[in-house]
Amino acid sequence: MTLRRAFTLFLCAIVVVYIFIGPALLEKMKDNYKKSLEPEHKKTEWTGVITLWDYPRLDIRNGTRFSWIKGKIRQFEKKNPGVYIEFQELDWKDGPSFLKAAAKTGANPDIAAVGSDYFFISGGYLEELDSYIDLEERTDFIGSILDTAVYKGKLYGIPWMMTGYTLLLNTDIFSERNVSLPENGEWTYEQFVEALKLLTYDTDGKGGPDVFGFNSFIEPGYYNAFGLLMSDGAQIVDETTGKYTFNTPEALSGLIKLCDLKFKYKVAHPDFGTMNENQAWSAFLKGETAVYTGGSWAVPLLRNSQGSSGINFTVARFPAGKSDVPLSISSTTCSYAVFKQKDEAKRKVCADFIKFLTSAETQEELVNFGYFSARKSGKHLYENDKEMYTIQQSLYFAEHLPKADNWSEIDLILQTKIKEAVQGSISPEQAIKDAERLIEQRRK
Repeated sequence: MTLRRAFTLFLCAIVVVYIFIGPALLEKMKDNYKKSLEPEHKKTEWTGVITLWDYPRLDIRNGTRFSWIKGKIRQFEKKNPGVYIEFQELDWKDGPSFLKAAAKTGANPDIAAVGSDYFFISGGYLEELDSYIDLEERTDFIGSILDTAVYKGKLYGIPWMMTGYTLLLNTDIFSERNVSLPENGEWTYEQFVEALKLLTYDTDGKGGPDVFGFNSFIEPGYYNAFGLLMSDGAQIVDETTGKYTFNTPEALSGLIKLCDLKFKYKVAHPDFGTMNENQAWSAFLKGETAVYTGGSWAVPLLRNSQGSSGINFTVARFPAGKSDVPLSISSTTCSYAVFKQKDEAKRKVCADFIKFLTSAETQEELVNFGYFSARKSGKHLYENDKEMYTIQQSLYFAEHLPKADNWSEIDLILQTKIKEAVQGSISPEQAIKDAERLIEQRRK
């Protein structure tokens, strides 16, 4: 057999083999190519149900309150086949008490947004998370925000966002009354009062003002008015000793300033102190109030509803008193946490989920809620947003909620007495004394 004939027979054999198995090979290659384009699903060592309880967050894009978290649940379940997250909605009124009662009785969920709540992180209810977050990721978090989830050097929550309070100014009323807006959003208490005097006036000729310079509301768990209460440098709890300290001359001075707006200068809405949140907010939307203390989340909400509300607005810092800086309390630092787990594999999946919720990528979505990033890499979110950037800068002067075992009791007593003073039922001096006495009695 010649070499040429042998080569020809070899080629013929290859053709015959291809005819029989070629289509199968092509189909397999096609399937492999398709699989390469599909998203990769990591193998989950643990499978089962994880329970999650969370609060509503208003998404101004669609007006929904739970769409964000439900969307994240679906994404995580898709990436982790066999893991199912059972979600329970909480409300802001009863949710905190419900969660605490559940923790005390062992009926708690696997995950909740309690990683910056001192009751939970100091009470032994939560898992330590240091081993689940590496140094590079940890250094991306803003130090003061990460500290809210730390207890005795251990990390018990991973921060997602923070919020703060601001002064919302109806610019139409300022313009109508020829009142200058505070330069760069900054003013002293004296400048603040003088502006409020001009912004309190009669529009219907019935002999008394029907537009008022200032309004807010006072309720436990809300810190709208604390930017005025703390303006002279008052603190509520000493961070080092844990001792209640809202009993100083600075505290009394701040409460007097708040009450003076209503009783001395008569520039506050007459129902300030009795109005609830919805009533106070409604008065602002109706143009009955020129300046309102609200949360940062109100900014995108107002923008989204400007066509219907007709309000043009801007924001300003709280007035500086003797402290020379606009002190306040930041409303919330939201950190997700994992409750104690017996199964190490499930614990890891729970940690993976809260890392997914709080990742650097999710920080871009905070603009849909009027929230601020917990990460250094998210500081750019509001660089081109005048109002939100002003609030963000003010947060440098805002204190986080005190780390106190009995904070909920302190908050309830203090806010009740502040409210009584603003209503005129007791004097500021009596309010300070009563609050201190009641708080000390609870500690004994």
